[in-house]
Amino acid sequence: MKEIHSSRFKDAPWFPKEETNVVIGGAGGIGSWLSLLISRAGFFPIVYDFDILEEHNLAGQLYTKLDAEAMVPKVDALKGLCKHFADTDITVMNEKYTADSMSHHYVFSAFDNMQARKDMFSAWCEYVKEWKKQTSSELQGAVEESFFHTPIFIDGRLTAEQMQIFCVTPDKIDAYKEHLFDDSEVEDAPCTMKQTSHSAAMIASHMTGFFSNHMTNNAEQDSVRSVPFFWEYFIPINYINEE
Repeated sequence: MKEIHSSRFKDAPWFPKEETNVVIGGAGGIGSWLSLLISRAGFFPIVYDFDILEEHNLAGQLYTKLDAEAMVPKVDALKGLCKHFADTDITVMNEKYTADSMSHHYVFSAFDNMQARKDMFSAWCEYVKEWKKQTSSELQGAVEESFFHTPIFIDGRLTAEQMQIFCVTPDKIDAYKEHLFDDSEVEDAPCTMKQTSHSAAMIASHMTGFFSNHMTNNAEQDSVRSVPFFWEYFIPINYINEE
């Protein structure tokens, strides 16, 4: 990202002082908007998705008709969008995310199924175990200071008019496990009422906002901003719930 894109917020406490990667799982309704917003906030996404872009994806996802007609991989189309609108060269992985895939300090789950969400969370939990070992007293001073910042796993869940976000730090791992279930337990919505662009953009904005709050708390080494474990919004009645 060139300075022209960050000149209005480069002094924000959450703005990265060095190149900072995040991993985003999924490049669909949530992930496409999220990748753009995270890029424009000054971070560098590593995006996983193995789907091909089709015309029906345009109803809710951030893609062009030209790319959909060409049926290019979603991640390739997304790479072009982030370069055009954020001047950021994101890293894309045109492959399925599994429990053995790379994890990171900062992870976003933007999948449309529970199994992928479980796999990404499992990989992140393994990362956290290693992080805790490496931040033990005998290793302090041997790694960059930013490595001691608290990791976070942010999970977004979306229907056409309802959204949920979980912000999971290492101390919330057990609490989050209670909100995982099998895909067979999910009620499938009608094809004509599954996704909207405004809802997808809204949840991506809130996920980015909660992440910026988390990064502010890391920078300040104090909980100066709100990062709820659970946040929910239901558009028809303007209902907000958070924990």
